[in-house]
Amino acid sequence: MSSDFIETAVTPTSFVAYSIVGIACLSFIYGILGSVLSFLQYIRVGHKRFFDRIDRPTPPTKALDPIYGTHEMIKLKSSGVSLHYVSKGVPNQPMILFIHGFPECWYTWRYQMKYFSKDYRVVAIDQRGYGVSSKVPFVFDYRVEALAGDVADVIEQLGYESCILVGHDSGGFVAWTTALLYPHLVEKLIIMNSPHPVAFRHDFSLSQVHRSWYMFFSQTPLVPEILFQADDFSVFKKAYHGKGSGLVNRNNVTDEDIDVYKYTFSQPGTTKAAINYFRALFRYQSDFSRAEVTAPVLLLWGCQDPTLCEELADASLKYCSDLRVKKISTSSRWINQDIPDAVNKYMEVFLNENTPMEHAYDF
Repeated sequence: MSSDFIETAVTPTSFVAYSIVGIACLSFIYGILGSVLSFLQYIRVGHKRFFDRIDRPTPPTKALDPIYGTHEMIKLKSSGVSLHYVSKGVPNQPMILFIHGFPECWYTWRYQMKYFSKDYRVVAIDQRGYGVSSKVPFVFDYRVEALAGDVADVIEQLGYESCILVGHDSGGFVAWTTALLYPHLVEKLIIMNSPHPVAFRHDFSLSQVHRSWYMFFSQTPLVPEILFQADDFSVFKKAYHGKGSGLVNRNNVTDEDIDVYKYTFSQPGTTKAAINYFRALFRYQSDFSRAEVTAPVLLLWGCQDPTLCEELADASLKYCSDLRVKKISTSSRWINQDIPDAVNKYMEVFLNENTPMEHAYDF
């Protein structure tokens, strides 16, 4: 590890954004913005529709399709938290463990689970707080070290000494942290649209402050939950099909697929728990500035991401001993669902290590 890595200084913007005063000020500003957006949506759709909620007591048919695997629960030894997961493949095969981001669930990995289950045991978890996984009550319970501890327990309790760990979005943040805290459990790391935690903090530009407005808005009590659930979770349609934030290949996430996500967030406590991830991210900050990811890393980046600056992918190079970055200009932030064939092939090449990544595929 170089001395430049150890002595990396916090930039003025990131220092302000991550300071107690900075977080409070930005949370206040974006809290007002989020509240105004909530009020405008309330006016636009009306009281009845704004607070409309459809009861979803059972999972949608697509979520139960055996092509993705079997649904199981696991109680973790360290925390007592129970996690829902979906698994497919023979147990004695190497394991690929998938960690979803926000606002998703295990189902976001359906394309990868179908593809890789022929050669691996594929396991996709619902993180704590999501769906039917345990809902822990406090923001402190959602700090990233606790989430990484859940992943470590899953790996060990499923009978593996190590695995291939894959994370997307905020799930990528958890995967990075797992590789930092439990390097012996991560054979290879695959990250999608999620920068190294130190890169995110040290390279937090003014542009990124604006892009991260929803994280600061999430520090506001109650209002983020109300807005997220408004109009029977219409936020999912905007996220996946909306202009600027949606998929390039929108047919890859149908209305039936969105129903799976709505089912997950319709479970009592899920919305609050998912938003608590962002509250904990700023309230309980971790210092990984002297830690380097030693496992080989593949970072796939959909460049049409309105939430994260593309430069954060390049900045992540400073904090890994073996990182390959592949930027894809034709993909949104939902890269694993937007261009699943390309993602699967890039993953396969990385896992097989037979062809240099930069010459393997051209999409």
